[in-house]
Amino acid sequence: MELYEKIKEIRQEKRLSREDLYKKLNGIFGERTIKPNTIWRIESGLTSARASSLHQICIGLGVSLRDILANISPTTTLADFIKKGKRLDQFVYNDRALAENLSPAHLPFLTQELTLSPGGTTDTEEDPIEVAKFEKWIYCLSGKITCVVGTEKHLLDKGDSLSFESTILHHFENNSAKKSRCIIVQNPRHI
Repeated sequence: MELYEKIKEIRQEKRLSREDLYKKLNGIFGERTIKPNTIWRIESGLTSARASSLHQICIGLGVSLRDILANISPTTTLADFIKKGKRLDQFVYNDRALAENLSPAHLPFLTQELTLSPGGTTDTEEDPIEVAKFEKWIYCLSGKITCVVGTEKHLLDKGDSLSFESTILHHFENNSAKKSRCIIVQNPRHI
């Protein structure tokens, strides 16, 4: 049995609707309560339960974490672990620019590691404003990366970060003699 099936089974055994469970949790956790849609997504197996969500569900159902994890399939995990050599997907801009996805597809945000060789540059892009308000956060891991956002140029050294609305035209360049790497987080996810 999978974790999401066990959660749903226990809730139904307790004769609680998802709405009843949410109301009970809201009475305990107030503003920090997981959303009804999150409960539905967890029970449907569409998203993994975060530790904080699982904690709330256990309290709402009146069961311990040990009880809820008993007889769960060993493939069920509470965390997504991606080894460096097993990256999920990659996007090759050109022979000097490569982005590798670090975050699983079920997460609402996208995390990538961008590697730029000397002289490397990404394509100019902008996320569609008619779809959502997109934000990007960049963190320079090594080397120097120039982030061109609209008409502004920002030079990031190792340890520097930058955030901006990614509905603005933008691209990344490496104008140095060494390889550069950065982490890009985009919220919400859009490719």
